[in-house]
Amino acid sequence: MHIVIGTPPLVELGKHRVLDTLDISSLTLCSSLEDCQAGHQTRPMDESSPNRYRLDTDGSDLLTLPDGRTLSYAQYGLLTGPAIFYVHGLPGSRMEGALFDAPAITPRARIIAVDRPGYGLSSPQPSRSILDHARDIDHLAQHLNLDSYGVLGISGGGPYALACAAVLPADRLKAVCIICGLGPPELGKKGMDWWHWIGFTIGFPYFPKVCGWWFSRETLGRLDLTDQERFDRFQQEWAKSKTNAHPKDVAALDDPDLVRWLVRNHREAYRRGTDGFALDGHLDCVNFGFRIEDIRPDLPVHLWYGKHDCHVPLSHGEGIAARLGPNARLRIEDETHGSLTWNCRVRALEDLIEAMA
Repeated sequence: MHIVIGTPPLVELGKHRVLDTLDISSLTLCSSLEDCQAGHQTRPMDESSPNRYRLDTDGSDLLTLPDGRTLSYAQYGLLTGPAIFYVHGLPGSRMEGALFDAPAITPRARIIAVDRPGYGLSSPQPSRSILDHARDIDHLAQHLNLDSYGVLGISGGGPYALACAAVLPADRLKAVCIICGLGPPELGKKGMDWWHWIGFTIGFPYFPKVCGWWFSRETLGRLDLTDQERFDRFQQEWAKSKTNAHPKDVAALDDPDLVRWLVRNHREAYRRGTDGFALDGHLDCVNFGFRIEDIRPDLPVHLWYGKHDCHVPLSHGEGIAARLGPNARLRIEDETHGSLTWNCRVRALEDLIEAMA
């Protein structure tokens, strides 16, 4: 295991808080991408000015899996560059791939961001496991005729990135990067704030449906409101609460472009309702179905964790690295949960591309 203490960040943004809201609207399954887009009634925000983060879904597409389910994905970035599957957070959607595309950054790779079952346009899969989604990504890689690729997982997507490391073909998967990703439950909850400790100790393990309902009442989860209403309410709530926020979190959430993107991403995450999110949270809290120690030792795995992260504490990165062994590279940065993504995502992507070469 290699441990690297981070250097000052290269990107200008502070914290991104993709967390803790949910939609309880009953939305029917759609037979096509066009049907889903046409059937969603939430009005958009005022998008008359250019946004630094893409808000469109122009790169989205659908794949029918062997069992008949629909898998939704979107492609971003440099489409002629190295292919990297992006595994979104909890909650999240394929729209998070926009973080690695222009105009937010200079595109460096072909980012293929995938909606997990029950999120966005992907069909629900109530009996799924973490490993099942890695197999879905394998089907997508074959569909796209990819000979080689990497995987990048963030936050609640960390367990799924580890699952990819465990089961995807060794001759095609070249490297994995995890940014502030949750580890297996046996790593414990020490270092989490009270809200996350309750959620991952009691809420998601035992009452996932209640968690879904609870988070649906948060502003970003209120799909009974228009996007503009959710944007305005979020801005008002943030203005009242930011005096208690970590200094590294303030700069990003003061950015209206980022908040517009958050509103849009959460709308897509909850398009089909709360069940995908609730199951996702539950699966992150139970046995992953594989041992990290059994991941092939020749696979480069880069781990990025923040000293000030109280959502997914540094101890999770240290525990994953210890289980992976000598090919794990743990980077410890002077960041929070959200600011780690914003301030380090370019360096993390560049390191992953280099490891894939």
